[in-house]
Amino acid sequence: MLMIRKFLVGILAFCLVCISASYTTALADTGAELFEKLTCHSCHGPDGRGMVRMETKENYRLSKKVFKQLLKSGIPRSILKQMKPLYKKKFDNKKTFVTELKASLGQQAFKEHSAVILEAGGKVYYRKGDVMKGFENYPRLSGNKEIYLFNQMKDILEGRRINGSSDAMRGIQSFLVANKITDKVYRLIARYLSKIKRK
Repeated sequence: MLMIRKFLVGILAFCLVCISASYTTALADTGAELFEKLTCHSCHGPDGRGMVRMETKENYRLSKKVFKQLLKSGIPRSILKQMKPLYKKKFDNKKTFVTELKASLGQQAFKEHSAVILEAGGKVYYRKGDVMKGFENYPRLSGNKEIYLFNQMKDILEGRRINGSSDAMRGIQSFLVANKITDKVYRLIARYLSKIKRK
């Protein structure tokens, strides 16, 4: 009786291990993980939202051109002279520039002229959410219908769609064939992307 009980416990433990392993495998095959594994994110961005800038890049500089512009806008020469220590210095964020400007001008003069100075001396190179250079032709996939996304993947890989940047996706075709990637995988990816809201 004891031997039978041990045998049954052993069988039960083995079954639980098998169920656990199957569950883990299923989890590893989610659309989100497949999207990463097949390198889709390297062209279409995290979660298929596009390869976009994650932050705004600004630059502040008081060049000769900016000083002339400020003089024309009515800022007194005495104020411009106070800003001379900042001449040609580069500031890659507004906060640092404002701190230095306040120190040079004092609270009152800063309050009076800062809006004009910041406008003339500041330049935004790109803003958060702007598409990165070189990725302008890659579509944002998130939020599209599942069937549309699936059909687009199939059309590109099977040569029915050859426009845009479809060559990039066909570039990994040998990898997809070698790893026996099936329609089931494309459907999982399409389902995953269709449920993501665009920001």
